[in-house]
Amino acid sequence: MLDVEVPAGVNPASGRMAGAGAATWAQQNRSVLVAGSFVVAVVLGVVLGLAWASDTSAPPGTTATGQPDEPILLQPPPPTIPWDSQNPPVALGNALSLSLQPAEREALREPLGWLVASEVRERTGAEIPGPADVKITENTLFYGAVRGADVQQDEFWAVGMTEINGVSGAEAPNPHVWKRVRSGPWTLVDNGPQACAKIPLVLRTVWGGPSSCTAS
Repeated sequence: MLDVEVPAGVNPASGRMAGAGAATWAQQNRSVLVAGSFVVAVVLGVVLGLAWASDTSAPPGTTATGQPDEPILLQPPPPTIPWDSQNPPVALGNALSLSLQPAEREALREPLGWLVASEVRERTGAEIPGPADVKITENTLFYGAVRGADVQQDEFWAVGMTEINGVSGAEAPNPHVWKRVRSGPWTLVDNGPQACAKIPLVLRTVWGGPSSCTAS
């Protein structure tokens, strides 16, 4: 076979310019490649979005005990306190101990006991105790308020010792501390020896301890 010099860019087999077919293929398939790239970008964006949402979502089982739509947690209605009529007047951020009549005390025990029972069930996964199983020990319930910037921001606090049928003191240590902001629901702030540290110092001072805290 004779060696024949082939001009640069010519396909020896066909005699055509080597780049012509490639250029034609690129032109014909450019739109397909662009569309494919767009689809890949969209899919990748969706996958990353789902992964980000999964990372930032609250983990299961972190729902707060006692949701605002529980009517019992809005009972009893908190009193409207005439802060400026006290002797001496109570300044913003200061506290007042609130006395309870027997009927008011019983009404207050209901939402507080509901929260304690709910917290134990949520933590243990058991079907008991129910609110009726929770007893706030006699003469251990202290109730008070801290003056807010306005009447809707007044804070109401309670602390007490509880006895729970079927639940040991080690499983639900005392004391228990509850709180609500006027129009909001009661919440269980904490329980156990560290719980009283969550109560504003001004209120603990007004309560003189209280005994429910010193007993723990």
